[in-house]
Amino acid sequence: MPNVIEFHEQRNNDDWRTEVEKLLKSGNAKFTFQKVDGSIRDMYCTLNPNVIPGAPSEEQTSQSKPGILTIYDIEKEGWRSMRYENVIGFKFLGNFTTDMEHPSSFKASE
Repeated sequence: MPNVIEFHEQRNNDDWRTEVEKLLKSGNAKFTFQKVDGSIRDMYCTLNPNVIPGAPSEEQTSQSKPGILTIYDIEKEGWRSMRYENVIGFKFLGNFTTDMEHPSSFKASE
């Protein structure tokens, strides 16, 4: 299990979190984060309601717990939650209405 020392420097900054959520509502992004089990994962995700099938309303998505981001995982085509405190990297990929080509990081369980 990896022990990440260098998390994203702004992961606990409320203004940065607000900006991240604003960007996700308009396009796709890539998060690198440490999962609860200690493994590292890249997740391609969005909050763009034009992309998400059966997207929840603004009221539904804003009811998540403080410090937790609930986002739509483009690769797994489902909702996932992630702790901001575990973010290693964030990259906004742009205003897309479809998933852009990228190498998949998804690995099926054995």
